[in-house]
Amino acid sequence: MLSISRRNRNKLRNLSYFDKLLLLSILCLSFTLLLVILSVRSGPVSINFAEILNILINILNSSESTIDMNSQIILNIRLPRIILAVLVGISLSVSGAIMQGLFRNPMADPSIIGVSSGAAVGAVSSIALGIYSLSLIVLPLMAFLGGIIAAFTVYFISFVSGRNSLVSLILGGLAISLFANSVISMIILASSEYGEMSSILFWLAGGLESTRWDHVFLLFPIVLINLPILIFYSNKLNVLALSDDSAKSLGLNVSKTRLILLLSTTALTSMAVAVSGIIAFVGIIIPHIVRLITGPDNRVVIPISALLGSLFLVFTDYLARTIFSPTEIRLGIITSLVGAPFFIYLLIRQRTTEVAQ
Repeated sequence: MLSISRRNRNKLRNLSYFDKLLLLSILCLSFTLLLVILSVRSGPVSINFAEILNILINILNSSESTIDMNSQIILNIRLPRIILAVLVGISLSVSGAIMQGLFRNPMADPSIIGVSSGAAVGAVSSIALGIYSLSLIVLPLMAFLGGIIAAFTVYFISFVSGRNSLVSLILGGLAISLFANSVISMIILASSEYGEMSSILFWLAGGLESTRWDHVFLLFPIVLINLPILIFYSNKLNVLALSDDSAKSLGLNVSKTRLILLLSTTALTSMAVAVSGIIAFVGIIIPHIVRLITGPDNRVVIPISALLGSLFLVFTDYLARTIFSPTEIRLGIITSLVGAPFFIYLLIRQRTTEVAQ
């Protein structure tokens, strides 16, 4: 079985760039569409496919007063949640792929420069101050602001250190992450009300239970703007992955390219964490799986990571909603339970393959 799998993987890697991209895109999109259909109809209230189709066809001609309960469930609960799962999956997986190429480390993800921790501080602060209840978008905006501030602080530390290098960024990100985690711990310990502490821990676990269209509208333009930029820079990331000196000798503006990539991934990660909480492993395992299948070419890795990441998050969110229905499990818990052992398996298998060769 392993030899067949390896032979098929080698055949896939030998395909042209366009053929690999087309084949894997069709597969990912097909499975995602099937999961979306299954997810829309599944839940505490099961709705058959014919009724779903009828709702979607007729809703534009219906007034708000004539919308029944099933229509409300589809349009205001399940659809925005599924779309947000797709957008968050794209954001986290692409950001992870970029960071791994940028830092030349398969274990890297956006948390390496403190973005996730900074976003968490913003969200936790809004809960502790009680302002998150003013509007659905207050918490996401505070989290986004926290992620952006953390990222720019890391960039500033790297700049004033006198050597704008990967080492400076990593050490600065580590320092900011440790500081942010300390602030979060202090806020939790200072919380005097159980409800406040529960809300903080609930958000930190990551999930899409509270998704509304407002959250979709916040993340969608960020993905729409930054995803094409990152795909456009994928070939430059291939060059940058060699070494800074090699990239410069090939005419690449290393500082400018790195800054653009970091800013785009910061925007994606900050808003994704802002609307969903901290969802672990997506940014690590998805790009790693894609590279095992397709090879290291970022022109394929980045777009396929986006598609596979959205597929993975729709699937895990479906599990979170249905395993113990009507009770839900936090999505961050599911991704950790699925991701951690699977990632360990991939590492062991990759090591075994390397030794065998």
